[in-house]
Amino acid sequence: MSNRVAIVDLGSNSCRMSIFEIDGESYRPVYEVKQNVRLAEGMMGNRRLTEASVERAVACLRQFVRQGRLHAVDDWLPVATAALRQADNGDEVRRNIEQETGLRFRILTGEEEARYGFLGVVNTMPIQNAVIFDIGGASSEIALMRDRALIRAASLPYGALNLREMFGRFGEQACVRMAGDRAAEALARHDWLREGELLPLVGLGGTARALAKLFLAETHRKTPRLHGFELPASYVETKLKQLQQMSVSKRRKMKGIAKHRAEIITTGLAVLATLVRVLKPPSLFISRCGIREGLLFERLLGTRDPVVPSVLEFSVRNFQRHFRIDRGAASAVADMAMRLGAELSQRLNLDASDRLVLWTAAQLEGAGVFVHPERWRDHAAYLVLHSDLYGLKPAEWQLVAQVVRFDHRDPRAKKLSLLLRLARWLALELGVEPHEVVRVKGGEILIETGRRIREIAEDTADAKVVDEIRKALQLTCTFRESNSAALSSR
Repeated sequence: MSNRVAIVDLGSNSCRMSIFEIDGESYRPVYEVKQNVRLAEGMMGNRRLTEASVERAVACLRQFVRQGRLHAVDDWLPVATAALRQADNGDEVRRNIEQETGLRFRILTGEEEARYGFLGVVNTMPIQNAVIFDIGGASSEIALMRDRALIRAASLPYGALNLREMFGRFGEQACVRMAGDRAAEALARHDWLREGELLPLVGLGGTARALAKLFLAETHRKTPRLHGFELPASYVETKLKQLQQMSVSKRRKMKGIAKHRAEIITTGLAVLATLVRVLKPPSLFISRCGIREGLLFERLLGTRDPVVPSVLEFSVRNFQRHFRIDRGAASAVADMAMRLGAELSQRLNLDASDRLVLWTAAQLEGAGVFVHPERWRDHAAYLVLHSDLYGLKPAEWQLVAQVVRFDHRDPRAKKLSLLLRLARWLALELGVEPHEVVRVKGGEILIETGRRIREIAEDTADAKVVDEIRKALQLTCTFRESNSAALSSR
């Protein structure tokens, strides 16, 4: 029995809602919306949330409730973070919001906020060790992850919005310097953070995403997905120096910076630059998953430690259930593909990434029929690129889509797509078992089976793959009946 859950994150700068349909241990995203409410704006003077900011939040949440009803939401899971946590009138504001909207908010502690960010990352990124950070409007959360386990977490009472309000009156250069100094003082109180030196940084939230978009625009690069994108940590300092010399109006015109973030991006980057100087990470990864996804996985798995054993396998199984892929057929093709990949590894120079891409493509290629049997490979490739799939690097997901589509423009994609076609032909059309591929010697793939399939091979739908394999990869398929010494080559 499926139900729809709306997860609402009322932050200090923005308010977001994600609606998921949950069925057992699988889920699918239904709807997502965000509004910039700046709840923490004007709070620094007397540590009280202003009437204007509360009115913006209430108006936003009323709209969310209406949208949730239109999407037949069964359960609501609303949480609030630093603004309500830090404000002297936070309890009063919460009661007012609850009365006006009917939503019952849970105010997260800083450590809880960091933990949910960790859960959002560990369940959607193939990374073992990292320092995870989330620079919000009024706080910044930091978590140390080792061997996919949360070691320590902390919350700093400074974010992009309140640091701007603290020091903005001193001018841009001084504001950035003072924001960085305040962040350094806060980080120095957490000695355990030194254990994260030289580990990759994983960034959640708007500051990290904006930085990645600026990097992509500046380097004229494209990525099929921002989640998991990697950029050099040195870029943080470089871009901060450039942005703080620009006016806010000029920053608003830059590709990659949302208009509402143009004023506060430098204070957010000041916190991040301080973290980079302290930890000296080799690189920075971007995560589009955070608190809401962390809450989702806690709800989905229902365990004290809601961490999936394998990000890729869990995501693939979820995708298969969503698009009704026949798992028996997919597993048969994947097993055959892995057998061929193992036998041909040296000859075709297949590395671990190639084999992972091949396995994933075999598991996902059947999704296209969910859209329509005609051009099903194109449909499958589109779904691979534009669905919630996790566990590979962005470039690897793009390669999976090329392999599923049988796109031969890229030599690597061509090689893997031909292997996938061969695996599909052998496993599904001929019914060959993986153990019947007994050896690859020289340019010959020897298939030994107890059935007389040699005669029917030529009449199957994709028999031409054998000729294509021979021409492109210099490999010949040879069938031998296990009770006969006869060999026949095509």
